[in-house]
Amino acid sequence: MAQPRAIRVRAHDGRSTTVTIAASATVSDLRTALRSSFAPALVSPDFHLFLKGTKLIADAKVGNLPVGPGESISFIPVNAKSAPPHPPSSSAPNPWRKRKFSWHDGGGEDIYAKKPTNPAPPRPLSCHGTQPLDPTQMVEHLRQGLGKAGQITHVEEIPGREATFAELPGHLSSSMRDALRSIGVTKLYAHQAQAVQSAVSGEHVVVSTSTSSGKSLCYNIPVLESISQSSAPCALYIFPTKALAQDQLKTLLDMKPAFRSDFDVSIYDGDTAMKDRTRIRNTARLLITNPDMLHMSILPCHAQFKRVLFNLKYIVIDEAHSYKGAFGCHAALILRRLKRICSYVYGSNPTFIFCTATLANPREHVMELANLDRVVLVDNDTSPCGSKNFLLWNPPLQLAKAEDRRPNPVLEVSYLFAEMVQHGLRVIAFCKTRKMCEQVLMQTRQILKETAAELVNSICVYRGGYVASDRRKIEADLFGGILRGVAATNALELGIDAGRSGRRAKQSIAVYVAFEGALDQYFMRSPHKLFGKPIEHCQVDSQNRKVLEQHLACAASEYPLRQEHDESYFGFSMNSVLMTLKDKGCLMNNPSGGDSGVWKYIGPDKKPSHSVSIRAIEHHRYKVIDRRSNRVLEEIEESKAFFQVYDGAVYMHQGVSYLVDKLDLTSRIAYCKVFDLNYYTKVQDYTEISFIGGDVDEHPASECKPDIRRTTAQANDCRVTTKWVGFDRILKSNNQKSDSISLDHLPPYSFETQAVWVQIPVSVRTTMEQMEYQLCGGVHAASHALLSIIPLHMMCSGSDLGTQCAEPQENSETADRILLYDKHPGGIGLASQAKLLFGELLVAALELVSSCSCTNSDGCPNCIQSFACSDYNRDLDKEASIFLLKGVIQYEKLYFEAIDGCYQS
Repeated sequence: MAQPRAIRVRAHDGRSTTVTIAASATVSDLRTALRSSFAPALVSPDFHLFLKGTKLIADAKVGNLPVGPGESISFIPVNAKSAPPHPPSSSAPNPWRKRKFSWHDGGGEDIYAKKPTNPAPPRPLSCHGTQPLDPTQMVEHLRQGLGKAGQITHVEEIPGREATFAELPGHLSSSMRDALRSIGVTKLYAHQAQAVQSAVSGEHVVVSTSTSSGKSLCYNIPVLESISQSSAPCALYIFPTKALAQDQLKTLLDMKPAFRSDFDVSIYDGDTAMKDRTRIRNTARLLITNPDMLHMSILPCHAQFKRVLFNLKYIVIDEAHSYKGAFGCHAALILRRLKRICSYVYGSNPTFIFCTATLANPREHVMELANLDRVVLVDNDTSPCGSKNFLLWNPPLQLAKAEDRRPNPVLEVSYLFAEMVQHGLRVIAFCKTRKMCEQVLMQTRQILKETAAELVNSICVYRGGYVASDRRKIEADLFGGILRGVAATNALELGIDAGRSGRRAKQSIAVYVAFEGALDQYFMRSPHKLFGKPIEHCQVDSQNRKVLEQHLACAASEYPLRQEHDESYFGFSMNSVLMTLKDKGCLMNNPSGGDSGVWKYIGPDKKPSHSVSIRAIEHHRYKVIDRRSNRVLEEIEESKAFFQVYDGAVYMHQGVSYLVDKLDLTSRIAYCKVFDLNYYTKVQDYTEISFIGGDVDEHPASECKPDIRRTTAQANDCRVTTKWVGFDRILKSNNQKSDSISLDHLPPYSFETQAVWVQIPVSVRTTMEQMEYQLCGGVHAASHALLSIIPLHMMCSGSDLGTQCAEPQENSETADRILLYDKHPGGIGLASQAKLLFGELLVAALELVSSCSCTNSDGCPNCIQSFACSDYNRDLDKEASIFLLKGVIQYEKLYFEAIDGCYQS
């Protein structure tokens, strides 16, 4: 007689049990045993059992199950009843424990599992037709189908234009003309000819025209002509992403065979194999790289690139509009380091050629970016352009018991994505986050299964985190026309943006799908704000003291600094920063009694550039590994890892759902298996802010101006700590929460940055208490309103700044402050900029909230609710926020009137 078997069963939340059962028993018997002894089965009596990704059938014999030593059967609830999360076991106070309205309403029922009392009627299904439609036909098709509930709030018809041509410049060699003919070019657009002529004449040039206007020829022609006609000249191409480099390499290799002389064109970036790097350094005439590699490898080891740098004639910087904010500040100082090494060490003075999307200030932007005195601007776009229909798409309101909500915009995007692919259009669906890309792909494939199953595999995701081989494969399939569509992050890692639609005078269509946030809804109401002349000003702060300090240390390690020579590169702040670095033991002058004007690097790091992250790139990453194939699916930065992977998480990759069954914190590896699940997961996180220093230095632009409202706001160094306390399982069928599971074993993630804040006056707090206003709800709502309007006042996005959404601890120093913090580790100067404008921001936030017509006590997405809220928009109080903002604004007005009165006295 067979011995009984000890079967280990494990649930998603890490709870497990071992059931000893007869080998002759069935899986059905095992299920019965679990229902009487296993806690998760008591809560969710309807469940499935999986072994190695395969669902177990009810009459299978337990003795025949291939459960190996250390392996377990997975317990998968089908429709678990809601239950409050288990309290964290850590000694730290649990922020969820003390909330008045933490998880349940007054009756104890789970308010997140309720179905809407008055749900919206089911949306129309996509049509099943696959007949090709052009963009104009698609607009009408959407009006009559998916958009017949009035989702299309505006259609902007952007007319096409005819091309204006110029003959090929007479000085071009026959080889160059052959190369152009090989890619179908026999004459140039007028703006291309102007840019080429200026570059050949040695003038720095910026080309600011629309996408698909042929900007690459503006630099490829002068560069290829130069390096093909002589054996010495070299060129350096700098692209912000690896994918753009791959795209450009393909174009160059297509043109290269037409030239009679051979020259090496190579990419030198993080994906370049080590075995190839020496050959590239020794032979490349046209080196393609990115700012990261220039900063980390090329400049610190410039002697290895002396052949290129000595003969450097052209520096090409494409996508110059991407160099703004913190990244732009770092890039500006990297370019100054490059120019300095070229001039001092190798005696070269290269010509810069910039290309950028249409900006309001292209010339000023690139002059500051590369520290140039003069740049020729080419902005008269003479390329042909097809007409474009630009649709504003606002998901219709759904009526519910207590609020009007718009449906999930991810689903709206998915229906549009499927519809366009289905009718023959090539599509890029830009998404705000990596996870949203995966959700859009999953939903779109589900739709296509019903409408055009043969197209399911014609779409994919392209986003950060994928390994290099996967990125190259997707790029090749997209450029080769194998893929009809891709969901991509708005970081444009792919190197293709939506403006490429309509190239070569073809018609195109663009759709802006609105979320519930205040800015999106503002544009839905005021479409004219989106169209017309370029409104974006790119700004680069090359004098940001914090960043300048980092790059002066790097520069000194590359070649000793001399203030009288190098101030022209690094600006008027250089002297004081040198003294700071000396005090920190990073630099020394007057070495061995020598010239006191020479500053050498003596810091602890052999290569200080390796400790300077120009895009907040983190050294610690978590790998996600598919257990079945043992393949690395993704590498996730430490700060983002626990938003995607933890025990019980549903992780998505190319639209496929995986269940994370083990997270190894020591090796930083998340192991997962493919599972067809009826839910997805969303983590619950909690962020604390604590101050660690005095006032931060103000931004250079923060000098007092008479037209700026004065404010009592302050900016300080602070520490931001994120803790993960649990996660929700959310049913795909209705987007409702099934249950919540606690997480008590994940380590917190902390970084130092800067915060700007204003104290809530005691008189305002006292009055709020008397009127029974909720202080925390008012602060939370007011902070959300500030985040919504700040992109209209500063060159930043809402995602650059954060606030404390969850109710702070009772002893928290931030409980009585309206506060925003810089989400970039170390800070990038946003806090000091916002400090100057805080009075204006308070007034704008008050206008936003008080003018919103919603009557809900917790507001709506058009005023105080935020898509990015880590606390799920709980504990918001609209009336309290209005009273609070009015009180702070009035207090500041009286405060400065009193000060002025004292001065007059």
